Amino acid sequence: MASKKITPMFNDYVYEAIRRIAIEQGFTPDLFSVDFDEETRIECDGYVSFVFKAIINGDDREFTVWCKVPPNDDERSLELFKRECLFYREILHGFYEFQAEKGVPEESGEGFYATPRCYLAHCDAGKPEPEALIMLEYNEAYEKWDWDKLEPINVEHTRLLMQQLGRLHALSFAMKEQRPEAFEQYKQMTDGLATADGLVTLMKESFDRALITMKTRFESEHEKILAVKDAVFESLKGCCDPARSEPYCVVTHGDCWINNLIYSHNQNNVATGVILTDWQSSRYASPILDLCYFFFISAGEQFRRENMDSMLHHYHGALADFLAKLGGDASRQFPLTTLLRLMKPYRELLGS
Repeated sequence: MASKKITPMFNDYVYEAIRRIAIEQGFTPDLFSVDFDEETRIECDGYVSFVFKAIINGDDREFTVWCKVPPNDDERSLELFKRECLFYREILHGFYEFQAEKGVPEESGEGFYATPRCYLAHCDAGKPEPEALIMLEYNEAYEKWDWDKLEPINVEHTRLLMQQLGRLHALSFAMKEQRPEAFEQYKQMTDGLATADGLVTLMKESFDRALITMKTRFESEHEKILAVKDAVFESLKGCCDPARSEPYCVVTHGDCWINNLIYSHNQNNVATGVILTDWQSSRYASPILDLCYFFFISAGEQFRRENMDSMLHHYHGALADFLAKLGGDASRQFPLTTLLRLMKPYRELLGS
């Protein structure tokens, strides 16, 4: 895909949808303007969508949102865009409702709400004039996060992610048992898209790009991973197959690495929170997928050797605590011993 020119899917639907959201946010109809900052971020790294700011001005105030649109004339990107719309519109909405029913609202700070607020997630490519747009909250504080992708992650930021991944995966374990009919649709988020031109291919391309990036600064680690690349990749593919991973499958992020994480910090530059973005690869798979993907792409060998055990325990502790709040039991549904057993083959591949 990188070899051909791709252009964003801009049309009347995008502009009308932004105007509609502006009115929903309290702007007076016909008395506001909309400006676009298309230079904010021209393309996502995965070439799945284009991201830009829409700045709404009127009634003596300003309201900014992130807008995502897919490329024109690229079927694979469009399918992935549909996947992200499904996540925001159906999966996440169901997760939030379930937490509220269980007495864990967002303001409690105890649940999983580590995603951008979504104002709109729509994709209908069947119309003569395709309709496709995701609109997300804009938070100025998040723009201060600028991690060098060539630098391995540290303990402070990893602990925050482990907490949120634990809570995310706990939601699936709870809903699978307590709301099986509602959760059934989530199980359809498998790699049905993963044909030769689908999600598995995209994962492989991302893996190869990460290796190329590493080579510029981490030659020794690059050579080590290159030597086991096929085995690691096949193992990751295995995580995506529910037939091989049940009864421990959950809704995963699917592309969990530093580029898809946005952290907030306090005045002393201490990390205080994280949100997970870019959910186009979300799928029903083993929780090991998110953990391995993160640790093997965004963490260095020394970090894995020194901190992986404690981080996995922190992840499972967060999962167990939240699952208990939701009425589940990690010792029965996903024991720590099971987590460590499932992680063992991946750690042995890289000597971690």
